[in-house]
Formats: sequence, structure tokens, C-alpha cells
Amino acid sequence: MTVREAKKELRPIKEMASDIKAVELEIERLMTVATKMTPNYDPVGSSSHQNKIEEAVIKMNDYKSRLTDIVLESLEKKNECLNKLENVQPKSLRKILLLYYFNDMTIEKVAETIDRSPRWTYEMYKTALEEYAKKN
Repeated sequence: MTVREAKKELRPIKEMASDIKAVELEIERLMTVATKMTPNYDPVGSSSHQNKIEEAVIKMNDYKSRLTDIVLESLEKKNECLNKLENVQPKSLRKILLLYYFNDMTIEKVAETIDRSPRWTYEMYKTALEEYAKKN
């Protein structure tokens, strides 16, 4: 496996994390829309307000189903990559990949977390990818 292939294999983990956040935000927005609306109890009048609440609830259920699918897919991908990541030595290199891909951090945030410079962290990130590629 090449470093490029290693990145290609690990990148979906970060992408799925973004997808999960986006779907969660949409569910939250729909929940806000549904709860801000007050039902009309008058027998006379338009039922369009009730339809909007129903629409929001239906969309919310669709998004919840989509969220479940993305989370399951993400867990499968993470497990697959974690099993391969166990081969990366030393542990410090493994930690950099875990923080970057699995905790969805930037290189700068990883550097801050491990108390190193971003430049050093990036060099170690490249080394970690090379080790991941070699071992798999």
C-alpha cells in the first residue's frame, strides 16, 4: 500500500464525521421548526400550518434514518481502519493518526493536544502514514 492509498483509506472517516454533523444540524433545525409552530385548534381555517408540522416531522424522521445509516457505515469503516492502525509503531505515531482521523482534528489541533509544533506534528503525521501504508 502506498501513502496515497493509506490517505484514501482513512479520509472517509473524516468525511463521515462531517456528514454526521451536517445531518445532526439538519435534525436540530427541523426540530426547532416543528416546536416553534403552534398547532391551530380552530375547526375553521387553513390546515396548512398542521401540514408544515407534519412535513417537518416526516423530514426529521428521514434524516434520523439517514443518520443511523451514516453512523453504522462510519463505525464499520473505523473498526476496519483501527484494526490496521494497531500495527503502526510507535504508539506516538498511532496517536497522531487517531487524533487526526478518528477525532476529526486538524494538524494544528493535534499539535496543540500533543504539545508539539504544527510543523513537527505534520512531519510525524507523514511518517505515521508511511508506517500505516507499510504495515497494511
